[in-house]
Amino acid sequence: MQTTDIIIRLTGGAGNSDPNASLGGVTSNTAAAENLHSLFDYVNPTEAETGESEYRAIDIKNAHATETYYGAIVYISTQTTSANTSIAIAYDATGTQTIATENDAPSAPALSFTAPADRVNGILVGDIAAAGTKRIWVKRIVDTGALKLAGDACQLTIEGGGV
Repeated sequence: MQTTDIIIRLTGGAGNSDPNASLGGVTSNTAAAENLHSLFDYVNPTEAETGESEYRAIDIKNAHATETYYGAIVYISTQTTSANTSIAIAYDATGTQTIATENDAPSAPALSFTAPADRVNGILVGDIAAAGTKRIWVKRIVDTGALKLAGDACQLTIEGGGV
């Protein structure tokens, strides 16, 4: 098994390539890009003034045909570069939740969003079978009165093992 066998995918239907529609449902065939603004839109002046939270569902896909990815743990190895935004994540064990808009929190069952910064405190999603997926929800929090910053970024890390 190679690290390239673990792929972050959008959700929102097999053909969805729009990160703004990555609101749960079926796993997309489109991989999520590795930067914050490829998952979330830019914060507009109204959002910056009033603050807000937005949500996206992503799936961790084990693309290996036969090998299980054991003991997968997810954490935020680098929090956002903006002092006025932050990221929190939650594991959706059912993998079935869908939200109507990006401002709706996934709620059935309720998820616990945290911001683990290392493997020790990371979220254990468990084994990911060959060709299987595990669902993570990402919450972007924009503080009230946020300042403009081009290129806000963060880094999610997934660690586990092969056979």
